[in-house]
Amino acid sequence: LDAALAPSGSEDDGELSEDGSEEEDEEDGSEEDDSDEDEEAAADWGEQFSTDEDEDDDDDDGSMSEDEQEESEESEESESEDVSAPAPALAKPTGKMSLVEKMKAKLSGGQFRMLNEALYTTTGDDALRMVKASPGTFGAYHAGFREQTKEWPTRPVDVIMKYLKTQPKSLAVADFGCGDAELARKVKQKVHSFDLESDAPGVIACNMANVPLPDDSVHVAVFSLSLMGTDYGKFLEEAHRVLKVGGLLWIAEVRSRFDGKDGVASVDSFVKTLAQLGFKLKGKPDESNKMFFTVSMIKAGEKKAKKVKWQPLKACIYKRR
Repeated sequence: LDAALAPSGSEDDGELSEDGSEEEDEEDGSEEDDSDEDEEAAADWGEQFSTDEDEDDDDDDGSMSEDEQEESEESEESESEDVSAPAPALAKPTGKMSLVEKMKAKLSGGQFRMLNEALYTTTGDDALRMVKASPGTFGAYHAGFREQTKEWPTRPVDVIMKYLKTQPKSLAVADFGCGDAELARKVKQKVHSFDLESDAPGVIACNMANVPLPDDSVHVAVFSLSLMGTDYGKFLEEAHRVLKVGGLLWIAEVRSRFDGKDGVASVDSFVKTLAQLGFKLKGKPDESNKMFFTVSMIKAGEKKAKKVKWQPLKACIYKRR
């Protein structure tokens, strides 16, 4: 955790594939056009965090087309004509910075990779202490996450918003791991927004295993790609506590985290564990989306088991090449 918060001198960024695993890109010191990279990366989880210097490796053979040679000659002539003009020591970017640029300005690729891994491989308490020790870091993480998912055909938050728009305004909603609190901004219901850092209006910073809500106080509990801690079961037990009997537990998670291998939970075993917590399945889990699945459960009553045993989930972490 200390390493995740230490200043990073490297600019090695990570790349996360659709199956939940991530790969780290390598730098060669040259620059490419940012807009081209963003288009190529739109469907991938971590591509936006790769450096802007990744794609010149293919040019190592030194070959150039005639058009490229002409452009190079024109560029050299232009540079020779302007050689006497003084250049500023530090060039400042013009126009409004993109989310990715803002994120990169606050958080190096190496730090992002380590923070992402830490959030998946530590407890809720440790994650909260880590974020408190470095204010603003989690906000940068959220900016990167929004950039990753903005081109998805459907985002989990869009699914739950569509559902809530069909429900009465009087419902109370708890959003566990709310990020930038988009759900609260776009639905008519009262939404209690919780996350590790309060970087948006109305967000309460806390460990999601201990939210400041009374027992049996909300009608809907939402987990949208937010079961990140190793003790994620405590988050779900807390949701059970604050939900009214008959209330809805709605979960969206990355499909590849539930592969059922080597003791890791599958979607089916996860649903069975939730049943031990006192939830009843509402319809079948929706696994039609290639990126994530959703499951809806109804709070049927108190826990059926005194102590619920939660199977581990796979972490979405960056891998070094």
